[in-house]
Amino acid sequence: MKRREFLTKTMGATAAMTLPFSVSSKEPEHKWDREYDLIIVGSGFTGVAAAYSAYKAGLKNILVLEKMKVWGGNSVISGGLAGMPNSKLQKKLGIKDSPELLVKDMLKAGRNFNNPELAYIMASQAYTVYDMLIDCGAQFKDKLIRSGGHSAARSHIPKNASGGGLVVPMHKYLLAHGVKFQNRTKVSNLIQESDLSISGVAVQEDYDFDTKKFKRESTYKSRHGIVVATGGWTQDKKFISTTMPMYSDLERTAHPGATSEMIKSLLAVGSLPLNFDMYQLGPWGCPDEIGGGPASFFAGYAFNESIAVDPMTGQRFVDEHSSRRTRSEAEMLVMEKGTKEKPNYPITFSSEDTAFRAEGFDAAFRDGSVQKTNSVAELAELYGMDVNKLTQSIADWNEVLKGNMPDPFGKTIDKRTELKAPYYSMRLSPKLHYCMGGIAINKNAEVISADTCEPIKGLFAGGEVAAGTHGMDRLGGCSSVDCMVFGQIAGRTAAKYKANA
Repeated sequence: MKRREFLTKTMGATAAMTLPFSVSSKEPEHKWDREYDLIIVGSGFTGVAAAYSAYKAGLKNILVLEKMKVWGGNSVISGGLAGMPNSKLQKKLGIKDSPELLVKDMLKAGRNFNNPELAYIMASQAYTVYDMLIDCGAQFKDKLIRSGGHSAARSHIPKNASGGGLVVPMHKYLLAHGVKFQNRTKVSNLIQESDLSISGVAVQEDYDFDTKKFKRESTYKSRHGIVVATGGWTQDKKFISTTMPMYSDLERTAHPGATSEMIKSLLAVGSLPLNFDMYQLGPWGCPDEIGGGPASFFAGYAFNESIAVDPMTGQRFVDEHSSRRTRSEAEMLVMEKGTKEKPNYPITFSSEDTAFRAEGFDAAFRDGSVQKTNSVAELAELYGMDVNKLTQSIADWNEVLKGNMPDPFGKTIDKRTELKAPYYSMRLSPKLHYCMGGIAINKNAEVISADTCEPIKGLFAGGEVAAGTHGMDRLGGCSSVDCMVFGQIAGRTAAKYKANA
């Protein structure tokens, strides 16, 4: 079936964006090139979790589609932190935590724009993600850290400190159990029937992301609907400039394929849009490395155990353990004091003890995004700071560590490590990191119709493409868990769904 024929059967993209509640007539029958039990679009955290749960629920002929040459999307290049209360590892380490406490942290970070039901589902089912990952052969470090905005140490770290340490084992497990993976396949349309249910996809096979060329178009039927697991679109500058113009020129952390095709396809079939003007910035971004590199991991440890300062004043300017939005907004205020010719990037730095414990430190130091200085004077000179003011900031922090004075920002301190030379430091510049908006889903990971506010039959989604769980801003280590919790739910729900014959 040719693309022109599909355009007569589905709502045109322009009409869908302008009139999201209108639906054109659709013919009930299609000629399919292939048929599967379930088709999953996207091969990151959400996609592999959906494939895992669908397989466990009894589906056998499962296809995972990926438009890029490589698997895993943003998930595989992420740090892989996973905030999971009540996991077996957290219990083993004797850390007191609860889903309710995580939800409280999430609502605070999300400014109460969260869907509380979705947030609680994520928090209460997070432990199942740990069990699933262990079942697939993933390995974690035997320690937990407390990421910014969290009230407990619940961030699990993959053994190789990378999202690949989670996605790759799952990919191998799924391949060994018969799940099919097909890359360089771009979904051009979701195919909608006359009853508005989703029955399959139109695809461009042998797709080349760089040239946008492909060899052929085909149609795939899915007997149990479609799971959309395509993540965000922060690399789509035109889409960003339309929904949040002030962020359009920021550097991004996402892989090149994080573009808006699937969110547009979801809108074209009548999905309910939610919070499209909300995006997250990563406060650990460094202007001296591309995207979210190893310096971002070092920054997490420096934020936890040390301080960040404004070079213009030599003084602290934020609770370094606060939410990502709070830190990012504070950093941008510091940067506004600078000029193009003389920028004023905030600085975070730590002692050697802290640096040597940090994942990513060796690579960041090797690449030059993290610098070593042997004295306060050297540190001040490196960034053009007043040495006396910087010396006082360090002295005040060490007094806070000793318990001799309260922290002026109310920072919670987990590990008290004296801040002393030699110092390891990096510059900070927030980067566009995550789409807080997307399409609305319910507790069963069913996509909601903008027309009826009821589920669209045969259409499921989870992860970054689906909004609501995190509200205005999300906590570190919660994206991976959100993806995998709702990925599992989407797979299970799809397994129970049966499309019309």
